[in-house]
Amino acid sequence: MTDDSPHADDPSEIEPERVWDMLGSIDIAMLVTCSDQGMRGRPMSTIPRRDRGVIYILTESNSAAAKDIRVNGSVFLSYQGRGDHVALHGQAVVDPDRALVRELWNPGAEVFWPDGPEAHDVVALVVDPDRADVWDGHGLLRGIANIVRGAVKGRSPDLGTRGQVDL
Repeated sequence: MTDDSPHADDPSEIEPERVWDMLGSIDIAMLVTCSDQGMRGRPMSTIPRRDRGVIYILTESNSAAAKDIRVNGSVFLSYQGRGDHVALHGQAVVDPDRALVRELWNPGAEVFWPDGPEAHDVVALVVDPDRADVWDGHGLLRGIANIVRGAVKGRSPDLGTRGQVDL
């Protein structure tokens, strides 16, 4: 791959708004926290709020994720869906505000806590993202077509745009 290829790493190619769109279209992210035993990842449903510039995650107050974040708020979220990939770093805090939990309550939360937000010790993890590494891909079928086209023409395929974005 050469530096002038259409998929070279170029931060100017990715706009923060596009990253927020990607986050909104991918429900589950791998949340990685730092614990006393090293890094620990777990899949979590996220609630990105572009208007507030934060990402929320509902969990129980005594969950391993909440415990880790209370000690070290540095987190990593990894999203993947339909050709799009976002690796995001940020700082997180645990917010026990009951009104916020009720505001964020959704059918997915109801699956995990069927008696509602008041019946459980549910808190919001609030992630303030600072930067994201992004691969804005074309999806499976278009990606395969571009690979085949590139192989036939003897060129690197256009697999999308990659870059780093400050959020």
